[in-house]
Amino acid sequence: MKFRALMQDPLYMRELQNIIATLAKLAKDCIMILGAQQMHFIVNEDQSSTSSPLVWVSIAARDYFPEYKMEAARADQEYIVLTMSSANLGRALSVLRGGGVNSCKLKLQRIQFPCITVIASVLSTSSTEAREVVHDVPVTIIPASDWPTYVVPRVPASQLALSLPSLRLLRSLIDKLKNVSPSLEFQASYDGELNVVATSEMSTVTSRFRRLLPRFLSADEDREASCSVDSRKASAFFGALQLANEELTIGIDREHSIHLQIDVREDVVLHSILPAVCA
Repeated sequence: MKFRALMQDPLYMRELQNIIATLAKLAKDCIMILGAQQMHFIVNEDQSSTSSPLVWVSIAARDYFPEYKMEAARADQEYIVLTMSSANLGRALSVLRGGGVNSCKLKLQRIQFPCITVIASVLSTSSTEAREVVHDVPVTIIPASDWPTYVVPRVPASQLALSLPSLRLLRSLIDKLKNVSPSLEFQASYDGELNVVATSEMSTVTSRFRRLLPRFLSADEDREASCSVDSRKASAFFGALQLANEELTIGIDREHSIHLQIDVREDVVLHSILPAVCA
């Protein structure tokens, strides 16, 4: 069983650090699934959690890492599956926030325990030679017999999806609406309108976004879709985001779930699923 990856692009390194920082704000533990072509991070795989939403990130490894090598324990296995503390991984990658990082290596190895070793090559302001900053993040290696519990979530089949050019206003809005109602209803139409509705015993607050770009419409004759979700889960997702990207796609699987998607770049995508609740 072997894994090794090398990053050299400063933008990609900061991006990875921001992704893990986002996940660390949402859950204590993180699942890391290493494939030959893709790397996945998942937090809160249990959708029954009352504290935070299901979130996962998929990274096209060959495009993100100039060097990437994964060998599973057996030739007939496609993955290596690990669990670890998301906070520990976030702290290990925090060195990538600063300048002067030439490269960052990720290695799966066993010292006194299995770990993901993060090795950052950092240029010092007082020296022309780089120094290595090394962190060992303890991991648990999941046996293949338990892999069905740790699969990458499937994107739900939305009836309608809208693209928001900026999530800043929506993030601020949901942070306020979570104090109005325990649930939020998202109402979308193919005309490019999105309504976010919070209802309490005293009032109903509707916030309307217009002229949005429809990204998908199913064969369903109904050109509208809606779904109510837990307001605190929605707020937790938006409050945790550490990514600079502004564009967000909201897909509605009527009465089942809402799928939130941020395209960090073409081959790096962050997903979240908010399950439906009774309004």
